[in-house]
Amino acid sequence: MPHLVIEYAKNLEDKVSIAALVSSAQEAMSRSGLFAPHTIKTRALAYEQFIAGEKGGSFIHAEIRLLDGRSDREREALSSAVFNCLCQFADGVPAVTVEVREMDSGCYSKRLPF
Repeated sequence: MPHLVIEYAKNLEDKVSIAALVSSAQEAMSRSGLFAPHTIKTRALAYEQFIAGEKGGSFIHAEIRLLDGRSDREREALSSAVFNCLCQFADGVPAVTVEVREMDSGCYSKRLPF
């Protein structure tokens, strides 16, 4: 735990190494010191059909899903670290956003290795 889900406009695949973006974002999460590196789950989802504002060009959005227990300052620092990472890959991308969401631990289930 946590989950980092990166959504992006599929048209960026011609300009951006999505594998490098995912790896770099995973590393930014790890460098935060808030999680054991082996617990971070990062993935990327491409969208072919989207409208991103009036211009509609492209976007990168990251959603960080966490269980509760982190301070406002920790969540803000994590958001900033991931945002700065995404911006390194976003030359010419008009919309880059990051959202941190706390999950209800009572409603989260997971299967652990034996």
